Amino acid sequence: MLVKTVTQYWKKLENENLDMCASFTLFRLLNINGAKFKNKNILDIGFGEGQNLIECKKRGSIIHGIELRKEKIKKIIQLTKANKNNFFQCDLNISFPNIKTKFDLIYSMDTFNYLSESNQNKYFDHCSKILKKNAFFLIHYPQMQLLKNNNKDIFDYSINDSIYKNDYFFEKKNPIIFLKNIQIIKLINKNKNRFKFVSSIFDTNTISKNNSSKLTINRYLLFKKK
Repeated sequence: MLVKTVTQYWKKLENENLDMCASFTLFRLLNINGAKFKNKNILDIGFGEGQNLIECKKRGSIIHGIELRKEKIKKIIQLTKANKNNFFQCDLNISFPNIKTKFDLIYSMDTFNYLSESNQNKYFDHCSKILKKNAFFLIHYPQMQLLKNNNKDIFDYSINDSIYKNDYFFEKKNPIIFLKNIQIIKLINKNKNRFKFVSSIFDTNTISKNNSSKLTINRYLLFKKK
């Protein structure tokens, strides 16, 4: 059921055009841990608008991508003039593309959280096979959402139980999975012989254009292939 729901949801967004910029947190995390970009093979899984791939291309990377939506693949190839053979149209809840390239970096932003638990394990398996030794591997997902109980003071930055409560305010038809910490820890431990766990950081964003009452906490997990 999850597979069908995820596919249908994103297919309906085939032609959406969002004004997106590259993730400052993503590139800061990679830079401080010594990631290199020039002449490196980089794979973005679930690249969406392609804003992070565009930034990688500016830094001299050989870019590759996996995306469910064909129109997004056409768009990124047109924007970057990249090799069309470096891009794969794929639903990761069904299969993983047969990729021969070995990568220096694989990352995914807001993609891992649309996979079933069994496919999350397969995701690690597939990425491990196509990563070079000492290559970086990063996953990003929204860890939780908080709703402010009282929004009278727009400058209030305190986050505690008396001010915020756990909530869910993505659109109801969005089949996103909020991954439980115990599930992530299990994945880390299961893959510790293949991946060295390097860093776990988070950033926050508000999704309302009018106020900061709705807060999303995003988690970044960075690994290195052993």
